[in-house]
Amino acid sequence: MRFIARQIKRLVLGVLLLVGGLAAAVVATDFGLRLRYHTIKQTGVPQGPPPGFESPGERTLSGVMEGLEQVPFEPSYLGIIPAALNNNLLLALNAMRATSARMYQYPADFENTVIESFDGTPITVAVGIHGDRPRPAIVMSHGFMGSKNDHYIIDSAITAYGWGFNVLGIDLRNFGRSQALTHTPTSAGWKEGEDLLAAAKYLGEMPEVTSVGIMGFSMGAGSTMRAAYMAKEYPYLTGGAIAWNGYSDAGRMIEYIGTRPPLNNPFYPVYLGFRLMHFMRRRDMLGYVTDPEQRKHLEGGFHDADFCSYVEEIAAPHYGVTAEEYYRNASPREYLADVEVPLLVVHAADDPICPASEMDELQEVVSENPNVNIWMLPTGNHCLFRYMDRNWYETVMRDYFTYWATWD
Repeated sequence: MRFIARQIKRLVLGVLLLVGGLAAAVVATDFGLRLRYHTIKQTGVPQGPPPGFESPGERTLSGVMEGLEQVPFEPSYLGIIPAALNNNLLLALNAMRATSARMYQYPADFENTVIESFDGTPITVAVGIHGDRPRPAIVMSHGFMGSKNDHYIIDSAITAYGWGFNVLGIDLRNFGRSQALTHTPTSAGWKEGEDLLAAAKYLGEMPEVTSVGIMGFSMGAGSTMRAAYMAKEYPYLTGGAIAWNGYSDAGRMIEYIGTRPPLNNPFYPVYLGFRLMHFMRRRDMLGYVTDPEQRKHLEGGFHDADFCSYVEEIAAPHYGVTAEEYYRNASPREYLADVEVPLLVVHAADDPICPASEMDELQEVVSENPNVNIWMLPTGNHCLFRYMDRNWYETVMRDYFTYWATWD
């Protein structure tokens, strides 16, 4: 009995140390974000494009890629450690309305407000506008189970703001603080593309904004690709787009992350994390979903919390489509060939969540479209470019959006 008691004490101590370590990492990271923004305020914001920038005559995607491909990419796998410390705890908190998008807060110069997507869904955003002169803007979008307050989003937003861009961080429908406003299910990037364009329209109508670019990660990358396609109908994306670590087939991806792999598979911890977050989300939804059939579906146990059944029972019916139509509308392979605005899709060969094979299919789809470039890097994991080589990531982001921006 004493042996068991000692083991229990060690387990409890280990859990407390882990939680304490994560909490300390979050506090330190939050302080770092505030210090970074304070430094930006002290040094001042550039009054125009970066020094040495020359506005190109005829702008083409191949033209900007010539420069980007020369940027040295020197990734360090040690960057995975801060990425995990800064973001993993947030994913668990993002699963529930009461704790989502609460950890890292935007500076006082950013305004938290609510806009409407094209179908009337209310969307929460944080907007940073420079009031001194008209400037280009960037909309930044998180991935699945994320929010605008996730570290990789808010850090990128503060950085771009310091470069002189106007910035908007968005909580896509059913995520972040947007999930507390209405029960509108996620659509795996389909309707989220409209959310991004609604945000671009909101910015574009401001006199302080000259052009609007969009950048998204993971599911946000799928949303960005959808927005680039829909820009033909809603011409609010005027400053280029970057999709980081996206996918080709939404249905295949949802089945992939929802299918239990063998215990020795490197993807198993990721699968378990997604399943846990989705289970937490279902339990939270029972607090506000009143439809008897939907509640019956949500009341299942941990092993019943799979994404495919969620799409079939809740998400697709909400939008009045079949599951097949839902997946088709959310799959970039169905429409990327028709994109008419500049779109850069960046991916990593070692992505464990959105396999590199997803890009093989997209390469074929866009082979004759000069407006889309699929850029495959040897490493970068899943949306960890910013942590593995910050200089490369920031140089690519800044140079790309500077190239397509409209500067007064």
